[in-house]
Amino acid sequence: MLTAITRKPRSTGKSRRNTDRTANCPTPIVQGDYIFATAGYGRGGTLLKLTAAGGKFSVAEQYYQHDLRNRHGGVVLVGDYIYGDRDDSGFPWCAEWKTGKIRWKKDKRTEGEGSAAVTYADGHLYFQYQNGIVALVKATPEAYTEVSTFRIPNAAPPCWSHPVVVGGKLYIRNQDALWCYDITRR
Repeated sequence: MLTAITRKPRSTGKSRRNTDRTANCPTPIVQGDYIFATAGYGRGGTLLKLTAAGGKFSVAEQYYQHDLRNRHGGVVLVGDYIYGDRDDSGFPWCAEWKTGKIRWKKDKRTEGEGSAAVTYADGHLYFQYQNGIVALVKATPEAYTEVSTFRIPNAAPPCWSHPVVVGGKLYIRNQDALWCYDITRR
């Protein structure tokens, strides 16, 4: 049986965090009894803990972090850290999964601009920026460290599709084209 869990949002000034019919595009991350959900448009990210007892469910907010907002590039969990893009700015962030404490924020503009969609594979993050730049970044909570970048051939912004890595291949879709890159030889 599927049960919907809802709660009345607490107002934080004029906004209501991730509600008020905001486009909630990023897929939530579920790990055990915890769910991390984020939204863009200035909303933020929330870690919730679900508990079941006596046939009833309850939800407890572990934290709300305004700076963990993500419009549509998605977030990934790698070990004890989550990675995503700040709203749709092209300035990714890393935060601790259990506390929401931000470990780093990219603070300098590089080639990649606009919303950044992210995926993870083999110790690295792959960010596809809205302007057609793809960046390979070390998946570490220490700092945003770009290893390399390239431009999608004939990129027609906005490049909003999420990159996918499977079987040593990086798949990038832009408009009507699908690109496949062998990433086994980095």
